Amino acid sequence: MKLNPIKLDGVWTEGYALDYFTENSEYVGEDIFGYPEFNVTYSEIGKSLNELKYHKDYTKAVEISEEVVKFIVEEWKLKDKIDGIISVPPSKFRFIQPMFQVTKLVGEKLNKPISLDFFSKLTPEEIKNLPVEKKLDLFKNSIRKNRSLTKKGSILLIDDLYSTGVTLKTLCELLKEDSNVENIYVLVVAKSSKED
Repeated sequence: MKLNPIKLDGVWTEGYALDYFTENSEYVGEDIFGYPEFNVTYSEIGKSLNELKYHKDYTKAVEISEEVVKFIVEEWKLKDKIDGIISVPPSKFRFIQPMFQVTKLVGEKLNKPISLDFFSKLTPEEIKNLPVEKKLDLFKNSIRKNRSLTKKGSILLIDDLYSTGVTLKTLCELLKEDSNVENIYVLVVAKSSKED
């Protein structure tokens, strides 16, 4: 798979998105119910993520995890710098959480412990469409840190989509309250758009 890694600057030690989610999105009108329709061209990893998250093609979790591991080991050279992997809590309840599947596979392939419940959302409310300043206030009160590290170590946070960075910023601030957390690395499957 062809990837175009994007460096993500933030309150973390170092972070990357593997590529943009979409390459092009063109408005083509409305459907029979008045909803806007778009002709979307996805990046390769974006197409896999779209099929995993929105079309329940769980085989794509294997494909995405292989690309994540390949990037971590061969390009980022991060494997020996991390001691554990945390999955970012999902914004929606699903019986099968797509990114939990990816995180489990990455942990297995890198032989690193993972936590799927290090953080949890307190409310199911979607905050994606709010202005950034309102997101920060709401988000800080909607996430709970459920665990602490039992010994010193560096963490890799894995997320599916990067838009404003509010989620990752908040999680990093919560992690930094833990005296055992050393470095925090961030890996996101895709960045939402080139405009962000």
